[in-house]
Amino acid sequence: MFGGGHKKFRVKVTTGKAKGAGTNATINIKLIDHEGSVSESHVLDKWLHNDFEYGKIDSYTIYVEKNFGQCEHIILHRDEVGLNDSWYVEHVTVEHETEADAHFPLSRWLPANTEMQFKKFDSQLPQVVKKEHPEVYQQRQNELDQKKKDFAYAPIANKEGMPRTVTSLPPEETFHRNYIFDLLETKFTGVISQYLKKMRYEDEFASFDDMYKVYYGPLSPFTVPAGHSGWRTDEKFARLRLTGPNCTVIRGVKKDGGLPTNFPVDKDNLAKHFMEGQSFQQAQDADRLFYIDFKDLDGYIAKSSGKPMVAPLALFYARMDGTLIPLAIQLFQKNADNNPIFYPPPIDDEKVWCHAKFWFGVADSNYHEPVTHLLQTHLVAGDFITCFHHMISPSHPVYKLMLPHFIFLLNINTDGMPVLTADDGAFNKILTFGLENCYDLMHKKYKTFELKNAYLKTDKEIRGVENLPNYHYMEDSEAIFEAIENYITSTIKTIYGDGDKNLEDDFEMQNFAKLLCDKTDGMRGVWGDGAFTKLDDLSKTLSTMVFILSNVHAAANFNQYDEYGYPPNLPFRLDGAPPTDKSPVTEDFLVKLFDVNVTLETLDLGRTLSLQGTNKIGIYETHYEFKPEIFQHYLNFIQALEKVSDENDAKNAKRSYPYIWLSPKIVPNSISI
Repeated sequence: MFGGGHKKFRVKVTTGKAKGAGTNATINIKLIDHEGSVSESHVLDKWLHNDFEYGKIDSYTIYVEKNFGQCEHIILHRDEVGLNDSWYVEHVTVEHETEADAHFPLSRWLPANTEMQFKKFDSQLPQVVKKEHPEVYQQRQNELDQKKKDFAYAPIANKEGMPRTVTSLPPEETFHRNYIFDLLETKFTGVISQYLKKMRYEDEFASFDDMYKVYYGPLSPFTVPAGHSGWRTDEKFARLRLTGPNCTVIRGVKKDGGLPTNFPVDKDNLAKHFMEGQSFQQAQDADRLFYIDFKDLDGYIAKSSGKPMVAPLALFYARMDGTLIPLAIQLFQKNADNNPIFYPPPIDDEKVWCHAKFWFGVADSNYHEPVTHLLQTHLVAGDFITCFHHMISPSHPVYKLMLPHFIFLLNINTDGMPVLTADDGAFNKILTFGLENCYDLMHKKYKTFELKNAYLKTDKEIRGVENLPNYHYMEDSEAIFEAIENYITSTIKTIYGDGDKNLEDDFEMQNFAKLLCDKTDGMRGVWGDGAFTKLDDLSKTLSTMVFILSNVHAAANFNQYDEYGYPPNLPFRLDGAPPTDKSPVTEDFLVKLFDVNVTLETLDLGRTLSLQGTNKIGIYETHYEFKPEIFQHYLNFIQALEKVSDENDAKNAKRSYPYIWLSPKIVPNSISI
């Protein structure tokens, strides 16, 4: 059609996977070359073809003047036709056979009847755009103004002092269709299991072995959880504190200057039976004693029983062979005659000790679900992401760096949280604690949450666990955190240069820092305290958030079915009341603590929460950054993760009890369940 007097380009357009992303509108494009020459407008349309459908890539050939140079900018325009005219454009690539491809990763809704201009790579600091392209800067500001409306926020459950979240979910934050299918499939089999349980199970278990009937049979939707193995041993009980869902609360006795004074264990008797020839003080000085204190649960009334919630303490000893064992459990905070300290055999009877371990497990699980899992990953990250979208343009290079790690979080917090927090959700149906108590505890813990303390090296030091052997969570976390931090730090240095001045001049980032650390609603303990003036502060903040979204959540979430799925291993709820003395108990008494319906509800919950449906860390659903100097850091990140994965495989091959959950083969980019 066109002769040698024209230059041919191929334009590839990717429509995103946001809800309602496709459009029936007419899309026009203009190209701008490196000298500022603007092509005529071209309609992107193919005869008898449905253009710009959800998730599709469309390709078009356009012709411009022969002397047109390399494409440096594009101008997009869509008209307004009424129904289904909105359009979420993911990516535009302009190709020429003798020139490098020009990438425009856009990831935004295109407003109607407005020409939108984008520079190649669409990745610039705001102060640069304001100085060099004031008309594009105004476009950028208009987009941010709209995003502030789209990402309007309020505290979780409208409770002042809780993390902030969006009041309504923007469509670009919704799950992709294939992920929705996976969730619905899991939910459907959950419904089946609820139907089957009414047909197949008795009202109570006859023995601990009898519990296995929920896993076997041709109609059972459940598999045997890995956590059932060795559940009754002290070694397994201690190992849960190192690699179970709530493995970030154990602390060093030496670091804290001794045990809490309200936990007066029998030091001489413990040394005699368990400390391999050492005195208690010698074991403490050698950094072999560790403890957990659930004092935050003190004073609550358990919803399931109407009785005081257990708020236990437990002491652990690291043997010289590296095995951690429990030494003592006290179920309530105030030491008294009706609140004895329980010890392992031969000091106390095995069944009495087992009973105490069960109740400690109740505290562990009821703290883990609202605090370690929901608050310290989902809700903290949701607050961060909501503030980020308010102040950072889609054209900002840091936006492109972080967006792969934000995927689906706001959607799961909006639509998935009711699984836990609805009136008929898990917090009320399964947990001993109950929904109202969970919210109150999260509110209390958020008041003391500081992002700096979630920085892995700081967390390790604060808790005094540097010498805790076989702490696979910490060992594996360090490897993946190093890869994350190196990636973020090197990318930030490339974005801003080696000095801090460009960061100080980045008013979008400064506005984000101010909102994030707002004195009324904001997050505490963020580096810079409301102003990012040092590259290191920004790098640590972003690295820690990516670490929370990927590694920390993976550790708190993905092994829930394996560890909670056989309730004697780690119970959410027990019938009856915690022991107030050391009276003998029978095996039948211990079995009857476990309710059949609660067990089945626990299996359904654990299976849903353990779903892994999104890409693993570093394997991005969509690439947002194509600048070669920045993309190289991403490639280095992938190489580092591959090395971590290989090292993780090698470590697990040698471990007596492998820990798979923090391999890059498992850890996802973000929180999506």
